[in-house]
Amino acid sequence: MERLDAKKIPIGLVGAGFMGENHLRNLITLSGVEIVGIFDSDASKADALAKKYRVPRAQSLHDLLKQAEAVVICVPTTAHYDVASEAVRNGCHVFLEKPFTHTVDEARSLCRLADKHKVRIQVGHVERFNPVIQTLLKSVRYENLLMGEFYRYVPLRKHIDADVLLTLMVHDLDLILRLADRMKTSPVRFAASGRTVHPKEMNRGLIDNAMVQILFDSSFLVNVHAVRTGALHRREIILTETDRTWVADLLNHRLHLFTRLGRHTKQVDHRTVKIPATSPLLEEIKHFVSSVKTGRPPLVTHRDGLNVMELVEKIRSNMKTGSDAM
Repeated sequence: MERLDAKKIPIGLVGAGFMGENHLRNLITLSGVEIVGIFDSDASKADALAKKYRVPRAQSLHDLLKQAEAVVICVPTTAHYDVASEAVRNGCHVFLEKPFTHTVDEARSLCRLADKHKVRIQVGHVERFNPVIQTLLKSVRYENLLMGEFYRYVPLRKHIDADVLLTLMVHDLDLILRLADRMKTSPVRFAASGRTVHPKEMNRGLIDNAMVQILFDSSFLVNVHAVRTGALHRREIILTETDRTWVADLLNHRLHLFTRLGRHTKQVDHRTVKIPATSPLLEEIKHFVSSVKTGRPPLVTHRDGLNVMELVEKIRSNMKTGSDAM
């Protein structure tokens, strides 16, 4: 296996907020990375982060892109396309936090740009690197899989520029598409509902709570809940097979397997599956650096980001019209 520290990759960071700092904290642990600068439209934030981690602050996005071979972008969702497209036009490989873009048209445009300029984009669907999820996807018996339930409850704590589909549900939609791909099945019907609850000064009048049911052209169906009201923190996936049930508790880093001991008995065997102790964000960042260095496509490509955005668009259409939009 090729070592990441055999070559220093000049990487820039765009976005000096909470998410940007989390990525920077992981980036600086990699010996194969050179942080060439931090840029944020709020110069005071960029300056404070640069001083805290003793890395350079770029005077402009243009200056940063001239120095970097790759950039990590952690800006508000509405700015994803503008920043990422400029990076792509400058030949920089891009790590772009989820959601891929703010609109599906932006996603399609960014995919065209990436293909034209032959740069790699990795989308920040960090659950792909979660060892609980990775173990689950390796262990489930896809030929027996009947139903998936996805619960993501994160109470809103701040002003936000995207609805709950883009802030929370995209994680699970990406995983659902991975399951469907392995099962060689496709969605055929939707039943979706959404509600705006928070005042506009907090969420700009965007959807806060959403429930979606997706039926596939097989016996598989999924229910997806994304909620940012109330006070419950919950990140859980339940996958039901014909005689087994998997419960992935993502908050507590646990994976449970329940197995019926016979068709005509209520007896159930329960075991907790051992999960490797790894950091999903660190593994995600290491994977991006490896992709830049080796030229191999990232695990989560711009096409994966587009597929999720197109699914979001179909769900939104169903919410508005009540009819399936396939």
